[in-house]
Amino acid sequence: MYNDSYLYPFPYNNYFNPVRSNYNSLSRDWIEHNAYSLDPHRSSNVLTDYGSTPFVININEAARQNTTFRTALWTGTKLQLTLMSLNVGEDIGLEMHPDVDQFLRIEQGQGIVQMGKTRENLSNRWEVYDDTAIFIPAGTWHNLTNTGTTPLKLYSIYAPPNHPFGTVHVTKADAEESQGSRYGNGDIFRVTDSANVKTAFTKEEAAAIALLLGIDFSKTKFDLNEFWMGVNTELEHGRKYNQTNVTADEPLTTGKIALAHLSEFPDYYKRLKKLEEEAKAYWNK
Repeated sequence: MYNDSYLYPFPYNNYFNPVRSNYNSLSRDWIEHNAYSLDPHRSSNVLTDYGSTPFVININEAARQNTTFRTALWTGTKLQLTLMSLNVGEDIGLEMHPDVDQFLRIEQGQGIVQMGKTRENLSNRWEVYDDTAIFIPAGTWHNLTNTGTTPLKLYSIYAPPNHPFGTVHVTKADAEESQGSRYGNGDIFRVTDSANVKTAFTKEEAAAIALLLGIDFSKTKFDLNEFWMGVNTELEHGRKYNQTNVTADEPLTTGKIALAHLSEFPDYYKRLKKLEEEAKAYWNK
């Protein structure tokens, strides 16, 4: 692995490994001022976004050094490379990129990668280890889970870029907090940890939300059952799908959205349900 004639002969002395065929054409001054070099013995090394300038690095060492959930290392106009580190038992999170192809390479650790055409049917499953390459076509639901006893170190290449320039998510929680944003062509459809997703409000909870919002059903054209249907429907704008997450499952915010629609049409959600059933029948032909 380290005897390739095209690599600088001492890869662990620093992370800058110029290709020999190009080395003679690069001045020492250019290398010192434009190339990224890391001393693995220094604690002050900083992994940051070096796109979109010419850049060469020992990616194995950079990936192993990274301790953040996600750090963008190079963001250009056509592709992006991020470093990732998954804690023991942690996963990336079930997601799908409609218009982005993705490549992952494991540099340390072991895990399970799953892929499928729908989030309910991840029919492809592989065990992955050091040096495993993973190709994820656009539109494919996927997840990667650390099943080992040490952090899973990897890097990810997106084409086109999927995160803003300079993205740093220290923890998975930081990443989940930002996933409601759109990243150019890389809109993310993500299913978050089911333990943190509100799947339904009880009728009693719906009544409490209505009370806090000052709704008096004796004076409205809709009743509690219609409002209950509404708050449960609007959970689709919560943590269930991060791309459309505007409420974070917060009850009053969810209730306000339902109230806005019911104020327009008292039977809004009954009509919506009928329309969705008709649409499903049409598109399933």
